[in-house]
Amino acid sequence: MRFGPLLLLTIALAGCGDGFSSAPSVNRAAWSGPDAVLVRLPIDGGTVRAYRWARDSVVWASTQSAPPLASLLAFDAEQGTLAYVDRRGVPGRVELRLGTIAPASTMPMEELASADGWAIYGINPRRSVQRLTPSGDWTHPSALTPRQLLPQPDGSLVLLNDLGERGVLRRLYPPEARITDTASVPKVAFAVQTALGDRVYFATDSGLAGVRVRDLARTRTIALPGPAADAVATPSGDRVYVALAGEPEIVVIDRYEERVDRSIVVSAPPSALRMDPDGRYLLARLAEHDSVAVISVADARVVRVIVSRWRSDLPLVAPDGAILALDSLDAVDVDPLTGRVRRRYASGADDLWALIRWNGFRPRAKGLDQPVSFDSDSTDTLEVATRDSVGITPVAQPPRTANPGAPVVPPREESVVEERPREGNWTLSFAALLDEQRARTLASTIKIEGQTVKVVAGSRDGTTIWRIVAGPFTSRDEAERAGRRTGLPYWVYEEVP
Repeated sequence: MRFGPLLLLTIALAGCGDGFSSAPSVNRAAWSGPDAVLVRLPIDGGTVRAYRWARDSVVWASTQSAPPLASLLAFDAEQGTLAYVDRRGVPGRVELRLGTIAPASTMPMEELASADGWAIYGINPRRSVQRLTPSGDWTHPSALTPRQLLPQPDGSLVLLNDLGERGVLRRLYPPEARITDTASVPKVAFAVQTALGDRVYFATDSGLAGVRVRDLARTRTIALPGPAADAVATPSGDRVYVALAGEPEIVVIDRYEERVDRSIVVSAPPSALRMDPDGRYLLARLAEHDSVAVISVADARVVRVIVSRWRSDLPLVAPDGAILALDSLDAVDVDPLTGRVRRRYASGADDLWALIRWNGFRPRAKGLDQPVSFDSDSTDTLEVATRDSVGITPVAQPPRTANPGAPVVPPREESVVEERPREGNWTLSFAALLDEQRARTLASTIKIEGQTVKVVAGSRDGTTIWRIVAGPFTSRDEAERAGRRTGLPYWVYEEVP
């Protein structure tokens, strides 16, 4: 499940290469990006609530009740909507700006998926592919009903079909119905996508088959020591972690060299994997006693094994490195290094949880809410009541005169100084890698208005890092627009690249 799109996500150095020898510490550094917001949705239906991460007070509650829920799909940070699936299989959206909750379809759908929370894809009862967006729906009838829908961050859609002992991939750009690319892979057990949307990997009998998304070109199939139970990629996509079925082992694949680089031994065979959005920890569901192994990506070792049930939403890793897990009937905030429970959410097991990165709950700047000033104070009771009761800027009333027939004297013109947004040098960042060649390879695939992005050298804790950036831009808004056009996760900060 992608939040962030969230997200939306800064690529953590620990998830992008070797060279960091210790696991990240909880509260090691304050999170300086968008607000981490924890959304709590009752599984049996009811009021949705939101908290700022690591705080107990509710910052937002829905004005409508959610239906009984099955799962969450994705978060749209642009519109402030969280896409969900109810127990009937009907998709819907929680509007965090308005507090409303509404279905996105009138009928149940299958194979529901979303890359960004805005466009929800599914297979309708007529066995056609359907896209649901706030601005309208789109349907793609096909003689071949896809087995799986793989929405991409760039807005394209990859359809997976089984034909005999092969898997067939087709790619299109909704709302266009034309198939732009096709490919064939061995029969697929499951698919794994990178957060950047540049690769899709398919677990097959012969190993892990890779496909380049932009043209569905096949990459080399990577042989595995045994059948795969699950797999997940780091946020930058440079490594893929594969849990081997029935074996207490996770193998690490180097995406650029297309081979198994190392392996991680765990205490029991893992059946499912989940990656920290910031690339610091890998969570592995172990077969014994509802336990979860917390693995440091930086040095490929198990930091701690915690007790928690495994669901589609939990456990998850927060921006400060803490783990939100399930402890009996509650949800708990756990420090993975010490195992200390920092916070407990009573009856949290009866809710679905989503951790999103979003600034939509921040208060507006005071200057944006100042009422308009006029030459003289108005005593019009309607104007005063309107301003005081609903807090909107009043409409100026025409001046009154003692003689209604007398000409209206226009008010004296004032010199108005328009408050302009502060300009500066803003940088758009996509990733930070430890290997220069890998950074340049990734940068060559990112275009902004036909121009490739830059690779610049920096340093962190005495280690050279290679940042993939674009800019400078004259304003944050300009940088945000450029980032959204790429369809990739990005980060904006004020600094000359």
